[in-house]
Amino acid sequence: MQTLRILNQEVPLFVLQEYQLIQKQITQSHFSHELFLRLMELFGQIMYGTHFKLHKDDNNVLLQLYAYFTRNDSLCTFYDIDPNKGLFLSGKTGVGKTVHMKLIRQFLTFKTRFRLKTCHSLALEYMNNGSETIMYYGRNYVDYIDPYTIHQSYCFDDLGTEDGVKHFGTQTNVMGQVILMRYDLFQNNKVKTHFTSNLTASQIEKFYGDRVRSRLREMCNWIEYRNAFDKRK
Repeated sequence: MQTLRILNQEVPLFVLQEYQLIQKQITQSHFSHELFLRLMELFGQIMYGTHFKLHKDDNNVLLQLYAYFTRNDSLCTFYDIDPNKGLFLSGKTGVGKTVHMKLIRQFLTFKTRFRLKTCHSLALEYMNNGSETIMYYGRNYVDYIDPYTIHQSYCFDDLGTEDGVKHFGTQTNVMGQVILMRYDLFQNNKVKTHFTSNLTASQIEKFYGDRVRSRLREMCNWIEYRNAFDKRK
């Protein structure tokens, strides 16, 4: 079996050929739900190996991601999805939130592709660099460094896993501050921010306060994995 090495994976040539065929189809015809799912699965096989597959338990979530990405009017109306807002994927550990966001990135051009940052690593950066970290991820340095970064989107992965951290003895709710600042970016410049989290809406309010919960509701489409199982087992 012929393979090519991509992203440290030996990818079978037939996987790449099918991927290229679907890419050609979606540029020439309607981007159907079936093509969307198959393309996601192929992205997964390229990134994680040929054992990767999508699960039927996630069909409802995947249909909402399809509606969001393709801006399908009827589905967006049905699911109350605004494609001009970000995504907030909520569900238990191991259901596939991070994997799905990594796959969704592949549908975007390099210019519009969001960056992925774990909340835990962001908190550790704050411990070393202090408020500079909050400014970097919260405001994209828009005001005084590089105006061309103003449209940079982020996905903050595993919101709620960061503990209360200190910088020179000062404890700060780092992600709470970042969210409030990125809300301003959303309001003023329509910059999208995405999140994944194990927390429920009530837990977010407990962790970050009702103001942050309200801002998240306004800037993100909330998609919940209701019946999904831990796929890491």
